[in-house]
This record gives sequence, C-alpha cells and structure tokens, in this order.
Amino acid sequence: MYTFKTTDKEIVNDFNRRNPKGHIFQTSYWADLKKEWEAKYLAGYKDNGEIVLTAVILLRKIPYINKYIGYIPRGFTCDYTNRELIEEFTAYLKTYSKENRISFITLDPDIHLRENEVEVGEEYRNMFLNLGYISNISKNFENIQPSFVFRLKFDMTKEREERKKETFNNFTSKTRYNIKVACDRGLSVEVYDKNNITEEIIDKFYDIMIITGKRDNFIIRPRQYFKDMICRLGPHCRLYMVRYNYEIDYKRLQMKLKSQMENRERLMKKKSDIEETLNREGEAAENLKLRKKLDDIEKRLDDAERQIENFKEKIDSISEYKDKKDMYLSGAIYLNYAGKGWYLYGASHNILRDTMPNFLMQWSMIQDSIDLNCYMYDFRGVSGDLSPENPLYGLYKFKKGFNGDFVEFIGELDLVSDRLVHKMFRFVLPRFRRIRGKLRNNNRESIRVAPKFF
Repeated sequence: MYTFKTTDKEIVNDFNRRNPKGHIFQTSYWADLKKEWEAKYLAGYKDNGEIVLTAVILLRKIPYINKYIGYIPRGFTCDYTNRELIEEFTAYLKTYSKENRISFITLDPDIHLRENEVEVGEEYRNMFLNLGYISNISKNFENIQPSFVFRLKFDMTKEREERKKETFNNFTSKTRYNIKVACDRGLSVEVYDKNNITEEIIDKFYDIMIITGKRDNFIIRPRQYFKDMICRLGPHCRLYMVRYNYEIDYKRLQMKLKSQMENRERLMKKKSDIEETLNREGEAAENLKLRKKLDDIEKRLDDAERQIENFKEKIDSISEYKDKKDMYLSGAIYLNYAGKGWYLYGASHNILRDTMPNFLMQWSMIQDSIDLNCYMYDFRGVSGDLSPENPLYGLYKFKKGFNGDFVEFIGELDLVSDRLVHKMFRFVLPRFRRIRGKLRNNNRESIRVAPKFF
C-alpha cells in the first residue's frame, strides 16, 4: 500500500534530481515557466515514509465552464516496473480528478516503446491501457511532446575527452565532414545563460526564429517566452548562437583558390612537357605510358578548373557580408538536468547554409553535455514516418547522422473523467483548428495552426 498527497516543490525537485526517470519537465523550474498554468505537486510514499513517486500536474481552466484539463509532462517520476505503485497512483489520480473538476489528465511518459525499431516497452503501454488510459498515437508532431526522438548515450566509464573522441568518431563521415566545414568556414559558437544573456542576443535569436517559422511554416512562441526560459530555468538552460566571421572565411577561400591556381600551373607545365616529348618522338610504342599520363593530367586539370571556378563563386557570394558584424546563422535552446541534456528549440538563417552551422551547433551541445557529466543527449523530435517523400525526412536524416538511437516513446495517454469534454478537445477542436489554419493560409503567408491545446 502507498500513500499519496500534495507536497512541496523542493521535494519534487530533489526526487527528480536523484531518480533515473527524473526529468526537468517534472520540476518546479519548468512549472514556473508555464505561467498560464496552475501547478500541483504530488508525492507517493511507502508505509515507512520513503518517497517513491512524484508528479507535477499542470492545470488549465476550460473557458466558460468550471472544469480543468491537466497535463503531466513526460509522465510522473517513479519506477515503472512497480505495477502496484502505478495501479494505486492511477486510482488516486481518478479520485483527485473528480475532487478537483479535472476532465482529463494527459501524460507522455519517458518510456521507450521501441529503440532502433526494435520493440522494448510494449508491456508498459499495455499496462496503462489495461488501467483505463486512452492512447493517442502520432507519427509526426501532433502531440504535445514528440513521440520519436534520437538519443545519444555516452560511455560513462571513460574519461571525458575519450568520450568526446569516441562520440565524434561514431558520427557518419558526412556529419564529421560538415562539422569540419563549419570550423573551416569561420563559424564559432557562443554560449549564453542567465548570467551573461543580453537583450541584443535574445533579439538576434528571435529574429532567426521568425525566419525559421516562416520558412518551415510553423507558429513560434513570443520573444518573452524564450527570455523567461533562459532566466527562470537558471543553470539548467543555455542559449547557443553560431556566429559567422567573414574575414576567416574569405582568407580560407582565397588560400584554397591560390592553392588550386598553383596546382593548375604545375599541371599545365607537366602537360606541356609531355606534349613536347610526344611531338618530338612521334607515335613510338614506348610513348603509350606518356599518353596515359597525359590523359590523367588533363582530367586533373579539368577538376582544378572546376575547383577554381567554385572558389571564385563562393568568394563572390560572401562579398555582401564583408562589412557586416555580429552575423549569427543559427541558435538553439539547450536544457540539462540530472545527467541528461536536451536540444529543445532550434532556429537557422536562410543565408550561408553551406557553412553548416547546425552541425557545429549540435556538436557544441553534445560536447558540453559530456562536460556537464550527462550520460545522455536528446536531439528531440523527428517524424516516425521514415519515407523519403515525407517533408520531415530531412530532419530525420540530419539527426540520424550523429548516430544516436532512434527512440519511439509509448506516446500520449489520457486518463479521462469527463468523456464529453475529452472528445471535444481531442476531436472537435483539432478539426476546427485545421480548418481555421487553412483559411488563414489563404490570406497570410507561412502560418500553420498545430492541432494542440497545450
């Protein structure tokens, strides 16, 4: 038997910090960020007083009726192998919902259903379904939290620098190459938290976020939300900004151009010498090797010419940025808590995309996760539809290049007290919002209304 009751936020935070299932979304830091919600803190205890479960429930009043909807982000924190505990807490939640006029509570536990498309957690999903929870399955991003993510795990038995080296070497060759391209092209990463963040940097990040929203057709959060996140989540939240340096990029391209032009001169000299020899000695059989060598030089000359033109074009393409300072190409919000790191929000500019800023940004967050002694880094959402025709396939391919585990969670689960209200929110409102979004799209550029209510 277990006892459940409301508790203090400090107790919940401490338990999440110590428990393997602890999550920053299940702390008061995250709850304080959600100012439009009312947070309730619950805890479960053994008979001897040992704490075994905590849950942060975010409540929001439904307009015009005296009822609420609830959300437990990433599920309650506990040992999910303890079926008795889950059963008793579910019974408690049902009573708690009726006493507090909560129409339904949604949770999306951090429990893996599949890893790299191999089933590992069907028993947990069935457990919840047998207890009366209703499952909401989504392949893309219709749910509150993504159902599919990539996660990197680090070998904690090795030294930090060895962990970094091993992690980098496990990336695909294309990903490693793109990280090196970013460094060569003059990109650097700046890291901000509540101690050094400025209004100017927040503006820079938000400007890129607006560009991203228009390009990828989604609605972005207000600027103040990102500022609050950085400041309220304190040492657990960072802003990463990738900066472009024209001088470094220009000098590197000029050096490569000069090198290829010198290579062309050497090849032309060799070609001329061989042609002179062949003209002098005629079609002698012993000159067949020279002719093959001449063919090879001509191919290398053609390649050098292409490289020269390519570098000239790149130098010309970056000329418009010569006098621009403080140029940022991408940014990301990063969270870390209790040995875990998360890439939460990302934004990228439309310009200079061939400098590969997002690859360097991810690598920087991964390295910092290792320095913070995290055992896991979460790339967050990708689509579960792995068809190359899916518009989200590029995001999947980008994150897959870092060679993390492809994880599917057991998904969203609703514990329903009022079926009529639940049906309205799950079926009627999303359909209305999709229709409204289509109508808006006819009159306004690049706005997509997501079928969510949280």
